[in-house]
Amino acid sequence: MNRIFSIFLILLLIASLSFIYSCRGTSSGRSDLVAMYGLINGSNWRASDPTAIVSEHKIKVNGTSANGQTIIITLNTKELGEYTFSSTNGHSAEFIPNMASGTERYSTANGEGGGIVRLTSLNEETKSLGGEFQFKAYRADGSVKSVTEGKFTNVPYTFYNFDDDKYTNVFNFTYNNTIWNAVTISGTKSDTALVVTGECDRSQAWQSVTLQMPNNISEGVHYFGQDVSGYFQSGFYSYPATAGAITITEINSNNKIIKGTFFFNCRNNNNEILSIENGTFDVKYTDLTVVE
Repeated sequence: MNRIFSIFLILLLIASLSFIYSCRGTSSGRSDLVAMYGLINGSNWRASDPTAIVSEHKIKVNGTSANGQTIIITLNTKELGEYTFSSTNGHSAEFIPNMASGTERYSTANGEGGGIVRLTSLNEETKSLGGEFQFKAYRADGSVKSVTEGKFTNVPYTFYNFDDDKYTNVFNFTYNNTIWNAVTISGTKSDTALVVTGECDRSQAWQSVTLQMPNNISEGVHYFGQDVSGYFQSGFYSYPATAGAITITEINSNNKIIKGTFFFNCRNNNNEILSIENGTFDVKYTDLTVVE
């Protein structure tokens, strides 16, 4: 009887240890959640699927909320530490509101803008990073956005080895809860439009996103159905964007580079809504309006 009782105690101990281990695993899983959030003038802001780009000497973290408000943090280093936003050191923060087309972004480089960012983790094995931030960003008209209690955790990043002689195009987006990095990226400017396309690896999924903009597009937010258009191609079918926006964060006509973010909804052949989220592009385009 004592032997049976001892065996029962041993089994109970093993079960208890297994439960404790599983609970620890659950806790670890929660800490691995990807997030980027903060307060903008005291109001909650959150981007559930932020992304980042890391090169040898620079980091760019990008997050967009459900209503299209975007925060971009650029670090002129990849070393852990605390840095001050300044127009002279290459560290900057920007806030782009989801407002009318052509609205200027708020930047720490304008007015009395400034703040700090702490890069607390950069894991080259999991390709993820984390940190904290707070800043004041100004617009040309003098208005200000104060961002406090900012934090980004376990943000997945893509590493790019930038070369002075070769520009590395970037185009990615989230669809069906998966981040897709386009392998074939192109940009073309004609007399009528500037078109940017990102096509995924067909061995993984036959799909692409195309964005069409006016050839004189300006920095700011532009809504689909107004001055920009686009479509999501899946297999043999193309679905035009019905709602959403493109935010142009930089347009450099001298170097022929356009950068921005996007999100949109479209409907498939079954009238189901498909959502393309957290899109990012950084593309050197071919200008067909000038003689090379």
